Amino acid sequence: MEIHRVSHYYDVEHALRLNDLKQSLYDDGKILMDKVLVTLHGDEHRQRRSVESQLFRRNFFRVYENDVFPELLNETLDQFLTAQSLDLKELGYRIMVHLSLSFAGIDRIEGTVEEADAQHRLLIQLGQAATIGQFKGDREPIYQEIRDAITEFRERFFLPSRARRLELIDQHRNGTLSDEALPRDILTILLMHDTELTMPDELMVREVAFYYLAASHTSVHTLVHATHELLTWCQQRDIAPTEIVAAPHQLQRFVLESMRLHPSSPEAWRRAEAEVTLSDGKVVPAGDKVVIDLQTANRDVSVFGDDAAAFNPHRAIEGRVSPAGMSFGGGMHVCLGMNLVAGTVLRHTEEAQPDNHQFGTITLIIKELIERGMRANPDQPPEKIAASERDVWAAYPVLF
Repeated sequence: MEIHRVSHYYDVEHALRLNDLKQSLYDDGKILMDKVLVTLHGDEHRQRRSVESQLFRRNFFRVYENDVFPELLNETLDQFLTAQSLDLKELGYRIMVHLSLSFAGIDRIEGTVEEADAQHRLLIQLGQAATIGQFKGDREPIYQEIRDAITEFRERFFLPSRARRLELIDQHRNGTLSDEALPRDILTILLMHDTELTMPDELMVREVAFYYLAASHTSVHTLVHATHELLTWCQQRDIAPTEIVAAPHQLQRFVLESMRLHPSSPEAWRRAEAEVTLSDGKVVPAGDKVVIDLQTANRDVSVFGDDAAAFNPHRAIEGRVSPAGMSFGGGMHVCLGMNLVAGTVLRHTEEAQPDNHQFGTITLIIKELIERGMRANPDQPPEKIAASERDVWAAYPVLF
């Protein structure tokens, strides 16, 4: 098997749209990732994506951002913003666990710190399935930890959440519950289309758990990087971060530029199900692996300018290129939650519609944290994970 690398921006865009290239980044994490949406292919993928995408309509994002999200964010911050000195990465997980559970369809039954601790722990344990392919040591202890986490997640959180939704769906079908009163989340959508999808119970558990961990890990990655870029940019220019966050449209451009430089997954891996031809004319035989280098593509000077590797929130980009680059993927596996996280992604020349614009959860979280007094901790510089090939923060100390 030969490995083919693709790294130029438009070559990456083309490769992500080739239907005969199948997702392979999570092959070693099948214990959780097998047959969840991100690893499905062909007709089965189209059917489930068609069902789940009903949740991701524009009105859902507006309702979530304007009505659901602010209450969840304030509730989480009021519970966990309890000290002057905190780790932003840790706080980010506290925020995103709460938000991603709501989005996935898992209830916080007790609402206690102990319960939140358990949900945070399960997130970390389940998340190992997505990265175990890069682990070089003995994997069996990790697999066992993931098995135990799936069992606990199912028994403690999934089953009670499902039971409540099934009761509400029955009321809805009997005409005693309005459309607006139904939960708007992945689990509810799956249950409402259960006859159509015929998903086994254990697969539905994994699908909901996948949304839970994917939304949390990628958002925390983006939150910390975007905050670092904002604080660094302001420090270099002697500008108060509060000046930037006072204009959410401006802050959103900072977030999108950070997403371009720091995609949550620097590479996408694909396996050729049939012979394919890449945009440069290279033929990839069936069975070969294609590594799609998103991070390098996002720094392509022919697309983003000579300073493509630098952070520039005022960057002018020609054509229909997203200011976030290819960080949300493309083709059949383009991120369904893009608008939820990033908001309405406008090109440099486009004007925002004040009454119909979404800023995205990351922009609104940073705005709230800065307005609550968050600043860098001068006595504890942030640290990245030195042993990781990924651009990942180990800790990001901040003060409030």
